[in-house]
Amino acid sequence: MPNYNIRISGIKDGNHEYFFNINEKFFESFVGSEVTNCVIKVNCNLFKDGNKLKLFLHVEGNILNFNCDLCAGSINLSIVNSIDVLLQETESEMEDTDEIIYIQSNQSHIDISQLIYETIILSIPSKIEHSGVENDICDKEMMVLLDKYAEKKEINDPRWGDLNKLKDLI
Repeated sequence: MPNYNIRISGIKDGNHEYFFNINEKFFESFVGSEVTNCVIKVNCNLFKDGNKLKLFLHVEGNILNFNCDLCAGSINLSIVNSIDVLLQETESEMEDTDEIIYIQSNQSHIDISQLIYETIILSIPSKIEHSGVENDICDKEMMVLLDKYAEKKEINDPRWGDLNKLKDLI
């Protein structure tokens, strides 16, 4: 996996900008990742003001391996997401939070690969479907087939009638 380390020690005050291109190779190191094909650009800004460090990540691109939840057709999923985190120096081991990443005072670099991964994964909507605009529409034939095979025949079980009578007595 390429290097996603950012230097944090010995840098001058001000804004420091880094760019990364993310593709399927990036996700190979994350076991069980649902993303297997993508073209994503990451813009990372590290702002230093004295002892304060703030990291801003912006991810934007396309995930190419998802299927529509409605018609099961392949979909080009556009994603955009941004996060801000503070880098806080500490002498003891502390667990990171959503807003703060704790770094050791002698730490010279920070690996942001996990942060990039989480930012991308959190930008994936819970329901993936075509937008319905221009060439991004659901496959009508597939939806008809899915509806046909998804129909459930209602089975009448006489025991339910008896149970409903008991419910009415209560």
